[in-house]
Amino acid sequence: MSRSKKIIVAAVAILGLAAAFSYWQVKQFASTPLTLNQEKIYTLPAGTGRVALEAQLESQHIIPESIWFGALLKLEPELATFKAGTYRLETGMTVRSLLQLLASGKEAQFPLRFVEGQRLKEWLATLRAAPISNTP
Repeated sequence: MSRSKKIIVAAVAILGLAAAFSYWQVKQFASTPLTLNQEKIYTLPAGTGRVALEAQLESQHIIPESIWFGALLKLEPELATFKAGTYRLETGMTVRSLLQLLASGKEAQFPLRFVEGQRLKEWLATLRAAPISNTP
């Protein structure tokens, strides 16, 4: 075997090992648990892209910082079709289950009861006291 063939075989072997290692790292990252100590309500704004989602999740300490987030979305494109909304993140969730939740669009639901006979002013007070309310 000539020297150039040995170099080509070695380069292909190294690239193959690097690709296998990267694939394994992405799968490990996908099964990494979220860094939550308690349940968290997370709102994904409309128009959020992959890079912005990663930045938000990392800045809010929901996922650990990693270079593999983008690669995971490329390897599993069904996880990259996330929908805007308000989601309930639970302890024990993995990065993959978080992305599956965001892709499913199953938003968090909050119990709210309006009593018949109350006035609008009282209903507004009930709304403001709701668990998720953006009203001052």
